[in-house]
Amino acid sequence: MYLNCHSYHSLRYGTIPLDELVEQAAKLNLKTLALTDIHTVTGIYDFYKLCKQRGIKPLVGTEFREANTLLYVGLAKTAAGVAEMCRWLTEYNLSGEQLPEYAPDFKDTFIVYPFAKHPAQLKAHEFVGINADELKTLFPREIEAVLNKLVILHPVTFRTKKEFNLHRILRAIEANTLLSKQTASDYCNPNEVMLPEAALLDGFSDYPQIIHNTEYMIRACNYEFVFGVSRNKKFYTGTKPADRLLLENLARTGLVKRYGKGHKEAKKRVEKELKVIDDLNFSSYFLITWDIIRYSNSL
Repeated sequence: MYLNCHSYHSLRYGTIPLDELVEQAAKLNLKTLALTDIHTVTGIYDFYKLCKQRGIKPLVGTEFREANTLLYVGLAKTAAGVAEMCRWLTEYNLSGEQLPEYAPDFKDTFIVYPFAKHPAQLKAHEFVGINADELKTLFPREIEAVLNKLVILHPVTFRTKKEFNLHRILRAIEANTLLSKQTASDYCNPNEVMLPEAALLDGFSDYPQIIHNTEYMIRACNYEFVFGVSRNKKFYTGTKPADRLLLENLARTGLVKRYGKGHKEAKKRVEKELKVIDDLNFSSYFLITWDIIRYSNSL
């Protein structure tokens, strides 16, 4: 039922090591657990392995933020969901643009918006997260308006008061400010700890539909990863000869760009290296050709 957990891979935010996060879930007899670190999936492979070892179904995704503001949480339905979130986030990292208020139309990813900031019209893959404390502050008609899209969103960020204080220090470092100048909006909610599932569900006992929606999302997320299988491409262009030609052209282009057409010494070295490439295995061939490119574009 935990769709939004942070580890210390959430830089300057999370505090919990992956193995200890999974260990805590195992001690509470949780059957599912999601890892949604902020703007990263670096921890999902170790997390996946640890969960499988403890008989826990792993859900993986990413939390998207702008500064202290939670925009939405993405949970991958399959490995393709991880890929589309990473590609999309990379585009924004490269452009330097701010993330949009609402998520794109992902195909293999569920999106969970915080209750306070969700679109008026929700797509099939979009849901609204709510915690037990929020339920107590809302009028029934506000809940009923989106009841068929509500899921449990109880984030996990720390385990102890000491870790909560560490979290506050990390947030102060991120904001380059003093602890004494922080406001409540600068750090996470003090209730972002992992509870026994019965205690968590008790807060939603008056709204079984929310529990049902959360269970549906958990069942629909089936990320799988097979370890020990190389996923590197053997060839960049499709064949070894085409790769050689591409790298040779890059080397010659870099040579002219850096030294001009008449630099005999640089040209001589490139020609010498190119002569031995075809006698090498592919990995050595690639490394040496790449060295030629670096040489041609450097000094």
